[in-house]
Amino acid sequence: MSDLQQQIAELGLKILGVLEVDEEDRLPALPGGDTARLLLLVGNAGPDMWPVFSASAEYADGNDNPLDRWSQRVAEKLTERFGVTPLFPFGGPPHWPFVTWAQRARACHSSPLGMALHPRYGLWHAYRFALLTNADKEHLALPADSSADSDCVSCTDQPCLSACPVNAFTGSEYLYKTCAEFLAREPDYPCNHLGCAARRACPVGREFLYPPAQAAFHTEVFVRVNTD
Repeated sequence: MSDLQQQIAELGLKILGVLEVDEEDRLPALPGGDTARLLLLVGNAGPDMWPVFSASAEYADGNDNPLDRWSQRVAEKLTERFGVTPLFPFGGPPHWPFVTWAQRARACHSSPLGMALHPRYGLWHAYRFALLTNADKEHLALPADSSADSDCVSCTDQPCLSACPVNAFTGSEYLYKTCAEFLAREPDYPCNHLGCAARRACPVGREFLYPPAQAAFHTEVFVRVNTD
């Protein structure tokens, strides 16, 4: 494992996908002006990030967007130490195509919920930032790509589509306003405290479910943003 990857792991994060890039991708240069060769998709998977983030100043200060601000701070520290260029799925413009990058890196499949399904972590992962680097690919303990068919192909029951209490997932559309408004009206409903029932119904990566405090944090943010 490289020093960069070790630092990422100490943040409770993982390299979830690796993409070879070139000048045609029109990405920013590295701090020294060179063109990057690799884009590392860095994110959380399962509960490992939560103890680190929940102990941070951003989590405790009561200001908006604590996870985005934490992600930006820790990514910029990696920049200072390793000479990488960070890109984020928030802010902008430019609005970077994280889902497209993940698909090109074969790091995920599309699920019936419209969410990215990781072959190991299921629906319990998220991209926090990307790092452009010239690191030697051979020195990174890289994840296997998901070139095989998605688990959804062989999942005939698709319990994720029937688990939502308000049928917010139609198989072709996510009625996120319907979801958020229901959770706002029903603060004691389990989705508010344990995470989305549809995501929990998916059999892939169940051992990586978020702990209740982490699930509640993400749900609270989702409800607040989509009911304002």
